[in-house]
Amino acid sequence: MQKNKQIGFMLNDTTASQLSFSLIKGINDYIDNGGKEDFTLFFENSSANIIEPNFATMSMSEIWNFSGDLFSTSVSTSLSLDKCFAPKAKYFYVWDLEWIRNNGQGYEKTIQAFMPKNIKLVARSEDHAKAIKNYSNRQVDHIVENINIKNIVRITNE
Repeated sequence: MQKNKQIGFMLNDTTASQLSFSLIKGINDYIDNGGKEDFTLFFENSSANIIEPNFATMSMSEIWNFSGDLFSTSVSTSLSLDKCFAPKAKYFYVWDLEWIRNNGQGYEKTIQAFMPKNIKLVARSEDHAKAIKNYSNRQVDHIVENINIKNIVRITNE
């Protein structure tokens, strides 16, 4: 029996945010339109979901055995992704340019999320790709507008 491709996403939480809404709705729509991949959403902080997911959601503590393609979505989740040993492939989907805001994290910590060469960088737009290159001196591997799930699946198949 052939297993479906596993694709996971790491979020800070699933509360009301553009990222949570776009990701959950995008995956739900993709599944409703016949997508065969197995999706899992891992969260750092337990919270109420902005919308009901039609796929698995788990605490980040369950990530140790996830062997599919895994996407982090923030500096915090990217730093955790770097420590994971099981994923087949690792991606940092840079949804937000976190270094622009002063959120208590200095350059030394934030830049570490962009440095691991085993994590492919995925930008949200051409403009984000330029900003990421300027900030980290690292070329983005892919551009996927607004976390389009069909395009996410495509890059995991490359």
